Order: sequence, then structure tokens, then C-alpha cells
Amino acid sequence: MKNGFMNKSVLQVVLAGVVGAAYPAAATVQTSSEVWVGSSSTVRGNAGTGSRISMFAQRMVRPLDTAGTVTGVQSAILTDTNSTWAEGQYGTKGVPAYVAFDNGWMVDIADCSAANHCLNLAGPVGNTATVGSHYKIQKHFTVASMFGTNNEVGLKSGLNPTAADNVLLEIPQTQQVLTIFYYDDGTYHGWLDASFSPADNVIIYPEQGVIVRRRLATDVNVYLAGPVKVGTSVVTVDVGNNLVGTLKSASSVALSGLNLYTGDSTTGLASGLNPIGSDNVLVIQADGSSKTYFFYKDSSYQGWLDAAFNPADSAQIAPGSAFFIRRKAPNSAFNWTIPAE
Repeated sequence: MKNGFMNKSVLQVVLAGVVGAAYPAAATVQTSSEVWVGSSSTVRGNAGTGSRISMFAQRMVRPLDTAGTVTGVQSAILTDTNSTWAEGQYGTKGVPAYVAFDNGWMVDIADCSAANHCLNLAGPVGNTATVGSHYKIQKHFTVASMFGTNNEVGLKSGLNPTAADNVLLEIPQTQQVLTIFYYDDGTYHGWLDASFSPADNVIIYPEQGVIVRRRLATDVNVYLAGPVKVGTSVVTVDVGNNLVGTLKSASSVALSGLNLYTGDSTTGLASGLNPIGSDNVLVIQADGSSKTYFFYKDSSYQGWLDAAFNPADSAQIAPGSAFFIRRKAPNSAFNWTIPAE
């Protein structure tokens, strides 16, 4: 990001694997344990003037809420006859949450029925899950759960987005940026978007990078804790800019290990002879500049290069950092399988 800044100090706290959740099954009971980590992401002050941008991505997910085994699938409806969730517990009438399957897919929950033991999902399941598939339900991080319902992180509040610090969420489907700030007039306070609509429950997806614009000179820290995301994660890379992270709690990942280039431009990034003619990965550097990478391929050589054509297969994406994937038309969206922890 031009004139951007990203500097992160992350404290890894490996806690115990504590939560055991049962998967109801006909003959066996399977359990899932969670290993927790903690992180601290620094939002840098503005050095006394203007504003400064910081970026970070999640290293963990939220704790397991419940788990089970699919007993029926019909389009966007998932059934588990052994379920015990309450009416409307998840979705637009309850808490923002998603279903995670063992194959890495994560699907938002729109609503749920206690009487019918079913989840209404945000879209058709397709081949994502079948009868017998194991699933987990986890709550999403939201603006309020990440930054504090009462702005416990300590971002600058204000009467409008211009006067306050901003949380900026890039929406890849629309290529727009959602601006959120903490409103406080002495009587009412809360998270609002730029149109002054409530924004406490705006979802921050597991793979989604976060931008914070800081208008004060002091640093603040965003402390998060939660379980390590185990297994692969499958997410959609849309046409245009996608601000993402790797969901890694501790380990860096080389460009060559990201699974972004598959050799097929319908399932991964398109290669080219230069950065203009290919899809790009843009990594924000500590000094605020960005470094562009692309996958070069001709008849005699192939591999990741930077914009100066230096070999970059081993270039590292640090855990907790956010980077841009730039997918260019006419290629369409594809599903990216983020490597397991």
C-alpha cells in the first residue's frame, strides 16, 4: 500500500490443548482438542502528524462452539439430528458463525433451527459436505470481539470517521473498503461504519487481513487469543485485490509453499513474463513500501520472481502479516487452499 506502514510485534503464548468436543456418531465418538495461542499486533502511532497505516492478519480462530456429524444435506441446508443448538443461536438472528469441515471449507451460517436440527447456510453446500461429514461450528471474529465492545484496544474515538481512528476492511467481492470507527459523543458510544450504521457485528473472516489507520502519536496493541487453525483452509480469491493472511500461528511460509501457483490459471494465480502480464502477490515491508512478486514461466525457466526479476521462491510471508493477492481479469475467482499449520 502506497504510504502504508506495517510493523508487528507478536508474542506467541502456547497454552494447553484444553477443549475436547465430541462428534456424535453411530458407533464411535471422536474428539477434537484445541491448542491455543496468543498474539499482540502493534498499531503504530502517526509520529505526531497525519495518520499511519498498520496491517495484520489473524493467527488463530475463535474457540470451538459445538461439533457433530452431518446426517442430511439439501442444497444450503445441513442437518444433524443429534444437534443441541438453540433456535436462532447462529446467524443473522444470533451470533455470526460458520461451519468448518475437515476438507478445509468454511461456510457462513445464515440461521439455524432447533426443532428441525438444521443449519441454513449462506450458500449451497455442493460437494463440500455429505452425510457422515464431520463439522465444527465456530464464531467469527467481529469488529467488537477483535477490538473490544467498548473499544478496549484504545483506538481514538470521534464523532465521524475523519476525526477517529479507522478500521478498514477490504471487501474483495465488491473491491470496496469498509470504514469503521468508534463513535463517542459522551452519551452514546459504539462501533459504526461510515454511513453511521452499527458495525459491532461486522465479520472479520479467518483469512482476512485488517488495516488500521491511527491518528494519534501513541502505539496501541491488539491482543488476541484462540485455538490454532488446524488442517488446510479453503478460501476464495476474487478478481481484484484480496487482503489476506496465512492463518499461521508461528511459522513463516515461503512463496513457493503457499499453493497459490498450481500450473492452471483456473485454480491458481496466472503466470507471465513480467508483473504486468501476470497475477501478483504484494507484500508490505517494514518501512511501509510494498514488494511485488509474480510467477514467471517460459520455455526454459519457471519460478517466483520479484519485480526486479530476482529469484523469490524462498521469499517469506511472516505469520500474522497481511498481504495482497492481486487477481487480474479476464481470469475469474478461484479457491485457494491455504497450507496447514
